[in-house]
Amino acid sequence: MWSYVRNLPSKARAWITAGLGTFAALAVAVALGVFEAQPQAAISQIRPGQSLDAGKWRIKPLNAWVTDQKIHGLTPKADQKALVLEVELMNRTTRSDKSYYSAVHLPPAIEAKAEKPMIYLARDDALMPSLQPGLPEKMAYVWLMPATAIPKDTVELSFDADIFKRSDNLYGAPGWWGKRMAAKASLALAGGQG
Repeated sequence: MWSYVRNLPSKARAWITAGLGTFAALAVAVALGVFEAQPQAAISQIRPGQSLDAGKWRIKPLNAWVTDQKIHGLTPKADQKALVLEVELMNRTTRSDKSYYSAVHLPPAIEAKAEKPMIYLARDDALMPSLQPGLPEKMAYVWLMPATAIPKDTVELSFDADIFKRSDNLYGAPGWWGKRMAAKASLALAGGQG
């Protein structure tokens, strides 16, 4: 068989090779489509005060409220309000870390209108401190946004978890690579606190 292929003119060999490559690409595309079409795991719903192991972090949402007063060093403008979320965070790794910034998300429609959150250590208003391993700390996420973008009674939050891999593809070293949505929570909003 190979002797027959070797004796074909170069154009014919190129067409056969391109055809085989196209077939292989189509087979891979179909396999990936089948994999993506599989049902995704259900996202768990947690309640206020319930802990969630989210990769590097143990997250416990405590409460949320809205204010138009100065809170943790931020003062909303005349047409703004602050949405404040208090959570308890614990670093589950062996090193001090501050990557909790991207662990909590508002719904996309609200997050698009809000400023980036400022995150404070509740006990001394320190801005985005590195958290020590194994030490739970009460933190406050503060989003400034137009008053019209504030949800009415409840806020829906989602929590991302870091994914640990024993070895990465480049160095073969262990580490936290990538994220996945770990859970959602619905918190009632109180007004006028802070």
